[in-house]
Amino acid sequence: MTKKPVPELGPLEFKLLQILWKHQSLTAPQALEAYNRQAKTKLAYTTVMTLLGRLADKGVLKVNRERQPYKFSAAVTRDQMLRHRVREFVNMFFEGEPFDLAIRLVEETPLSDDSVDKLQNVLRERKSKTKTKTRL
Repeated sequence: MTKKPVPELGPLEFKLLQILWKHQSLTAPQALEAYNRQAKTKLAYTTVMTLLGRLADKGVLKVNRERQPYKFSAAVTRDQMLRHRVREFVNMFFEGEPFDLAIRLVEETPLSDDSVDKLQNVLRERKSKTKTKTRL
């Protein structure tokens, strides 16, 4: 079974999706209020309705049409989106080699001791999984 690709999103679509990730579901007026609360440039209700409709058409949102007003919820998780976008980024800028990105992030980003410990644990687990696979 092939995974359905995550569609391209415009900046406003992505911002609305981020808002919906924080809530189980929202109506268009609720999404508008949540967006406008934190935005420098406010959106109109019709703009939000158009954007929510586009996101639903792209399969990124689910729409509950059982009663008015319709409720919108995310159909794509933050993790799914993040995995897809990171994979795209690695393919585009690092010719598909994630090692180069990982090294660049570690070398150029200040990391706390706790972060270094977590990273070491992830690497140990990954190495352990790789050894187990090669034995099979």
